[in-house]
Amino acid sequence: MVTYTLKPGTCTFDNLEFTTELHVNRLGLRDGNDALAGPEVIVLGDSHAMGWGVGQEEAFPRVAARKTGLNILNAAVSSYGTVREMLLLDRLDRSRLRALVIQYSDNDIVENAAFHADANHLPITPQLRYQEFVRYYRSQRAYFPGKYVFRLFLKISRLETPEPDSPAFSPTSPDEEVSLFVNALEHAGHTPLEGVRLIVLEVGQDFAHPRAFISALADWSRRPDTAAFYQQLVTLDTTTIIRAEDFYILDDHMTARGHERLGEALGELLTRLVR
Repeated sequence: MVTYTLKPGTCTFDNLEFTTELHVNRLGLRDGNDALAGPEVIVLGDSHAMGWGVGQEEAFPRVAARKTGLNILNAAVSSYGTVREMLLLDRLDRSRLRALVIQYSDNDIVENAAFHADANHLPITPQLRYQEFVRYYRSQRAYFPGKYVFRLFLKISRLETPEPDSPAFSPTSPDEEVSLFVNALEHAGHTPLEGVRLIVLEVGQDFAHPRAFISALADWSRRPDTAAFYQQLVTLDTTTIIRAEDFYILDDHMTARGHERLGEALGELLTRLVR
């Protein structure tokens, strides 16, 4: 149970910083139907990999596809954590899969921890709680004079009120975060990953964040007691690729330039690993 996917078809989203069209295929993913047939690379993730705020062809999975010539499926869905990403993978054609790219965000830990705490089952949001989210986001669409200036002030002052579906973070060490991530990889879905190159990267706007998870994951993969499959895991440090100016000011997602930088780097990595 992945809770939701996107609604197939086309829709337009616009705000002060961008206007984008979302073209959604028959499986509820922001990619074409042709990309569903035997992809060589699948990209899992949340709104960052899905390309929130940029055009369909500007999202970094599409940039990497053009650079490599590989059939890359963008299977990222807004707000998904590792658990739902692996459950979604079970629905996809994996007959020609050579590499799996997982875009991680620090808020994935909430879903991964809840999954582990519930004996490797994903708690489903109750209907009433879901309707609260719907009402909140509908109310946010209303405009009033000075709305965006006010929001910018709150953002800069770090006075923003958390959205109702924003996950609550508990202090967790990088090693614990890695353990929860690996548990989700191994128990959320049923897709065997042997023979598939696994690439993990993290995207986030907070550049004060040391990306300790990626560093801890890389260290864990090199331990002699780690399973052979995970010793082949590759991490991509995005802090050397994208910069603070590659994100929107009001929205905490990458601009087209940020996606281009990341897509180019991912394409180079895929060329070395699977071409």
